[in-house]
Amino acid sequence: MANSNVFGEVAWDAEDFNSDSKKVNSKDLFLRLDDGPNEVRLITQPFQYLVHKYKKEGDPGFGQKVYCSAIHKSCPLCDMGDKAKTRWLLGVISRKTGTYKVLDVSYAVFSQIRKYAKNVQRWGDPTKYDLDIIVDKNGGATGYYSVQAIPKEPLSASDQQIKDNVDLDDLKRRVTPPTPDQVQKRLDKLNGVADSNPGFKTANGKPVVQAKPIAPVAVAASDDMDEDFPSYGQS
Repeated sequence: MANSNVFGEVAWDAEDFNSDSKKVNSKDLFLRLDDGPNEVRLITQPFQYLVHKYKKEGDPGFGQKVYCSAIHKSCPLCDMGDKAKTRWLLGVISRKTGTYKVLDVSYAVFSQIRKYAKNVQRWGDPTKYDLDIIVDKNGGATGYYSVQAIPKEPLSASDQQIKDNVDLDDLKRRVTPPTPDQVQKRLDKLNGVADSNPGFKTANGKPVVQAKPIAPVAVAASDDMDEDFPSYGQS
């Protein structure tokens, strides 16, 4: 049985997953996939984490990422009945810019890369060749993302320098689960609830969340779209 509380660096051949750099400004650090081809070279193992998609009542947007604290045996959003999803951070070299980026992917992309990793005779370790992650916004639930391996080539000298300078501790920090209190504080901030407001206190002094998790989205592929989760770094 998969352990949905696993987080941190994982191997491509690990069975334990849920199917459902130096400090840089997160806006610049995260790679946003463009419509069409996006060629990258993976230079780290995947770093796994659990996250909820949440929005307050009346919010017409896609919602916000809230990391799950279930590994601490408690999570406010899990307690509200919202199931966390597994995602992965990948350290990559963007071939478009020739720079180090962090790619935040859902199972839709992760599973396709993993197929190449498990095809040991032909492909194997996905850090040994480039990958083209193709985005087709009209592709529907099964065709929004497709991943194609590009024939193997060794890293160039500049590629190797980028890889050598990757800050793995930064990736580990970004996937470290928050505490339940930290999750509650983030929910309070999203909902505009102030700790000092007695009208939102219970008998034990904890704030009451006045919103509910986002309901399952019926639109095809929207659950896997990176656009649903505006990237932000966990502080």
